[in-house]
Amino acid sequence: MNLGLKLGKETLFNYIDLFGFGEKTGVDLNGESSGILFNVDKIGDLELATTAFGQGVSVTPIQQRVL
Repeated sequence: MNLGLKLGKETLFNYIDLFGFGEKTGVDLNGESSGILFNVDKIGDLELATTAFGQGVSVTPIQQRVL
């Protein structure tokens, strides 16, 4: 949580984007989801802290495998 607060929401979410979370993987699979992330414009300290330790990020099994 402290790391997330020190990084700030823009930097933390930039790293999340660089890892490809929140986007489809490009694998040809019907119904693939992009996962669920908080909207960065609506992030407060609580959401920032939970995202920092992974509770605010929902990824698909295929994202975990591909990434």
